[in-house]
Amino acid sequence: MSDKEKSKQISTESYKGVRDFYPEDMYLQNYIFENMRVVAESYGFSEYGASILEPSELYEAKSGEEIVNEQTYTFTDRGDRRVTLRPEMTPTVARMVAARKRDLTFPLRWYSIPNLFRYERPQRGRLREHYQLNVDLFGSNDLEADIEIMSVAYDIMKTFGASNDMFSIRINSRAFMEHVFSFYSLSEDEQHKLSKLIDRKNKIEKDRFLGDLHEILSDKQNLHETFEKFIGENDINALPEHCLDHDSKRELD
Repeated sequence: MSDKEKSKQISTESYKGVRDFYPEDMYLQNYIFENMRVVAESYGFSEYGASILEPSELYEAKSGEEIVNEQTYTFTDRGDRRVTLRPEMTPTVARMVAARKRDLTFPLRWYSIPNLFRYERPQRGRLREHYQLNVDLFGSNDLEADIEIMSVAYDIMKTFGASNDMFSIRINSRAFMEHVFSFYSLSEDEQHKLSKLIDRKNKIEKDRFLGDLHEILSDKQNLHETFEKFIGENDINALPEHCLDHDSKRELD
């Protein structure tokens, strides 16, 4: 075979960062998804679906143009519209609920297992596409709604045969975080940057995380050690006792 003929050969490798699912892989995936569906539906959740394509402005409104341009598969279609392969499901389901909010009965229990795409450097355990179970409960501010979602997660793990010592469920409270930020008189800009940093905490190196944390708190040197322990090490006891005397902390407990 000539070099010219070799150059025309199409590779049998899949696109970088995505996966092929051969029959044995599909068997396993179907088993996982079916168990997720059984548990979600036992709690009264109904499955929904949507296209993997969304208008780019839907994500720009939530995450900003920079993230859309750098971390998503975004292109201009033949109708000169900017389109994005969905990187998450939250904007889509929020759009769907808003479109029919007058016709829907709340509280609303919906779930989906979508295929999601992010343009990132592929690494072990983190590819450019993945499937994710989304379980959403709309129209309730009761603490019991949060407990119900955690119960679904717990029952799914038990359905797969996991014992309690094989997994943990980590709980966060945005209300408590906002209370802590206000307690230390952080500006809106500092609060916003810290929230974004916390979201990225497990995706970046520890040194970079601490460096960004110190930069955000550059004019508050006295908070570095406290916030390193509280945010960096998940140590709530790093906060003073009078900071913990708050309704959001009691709800968290």
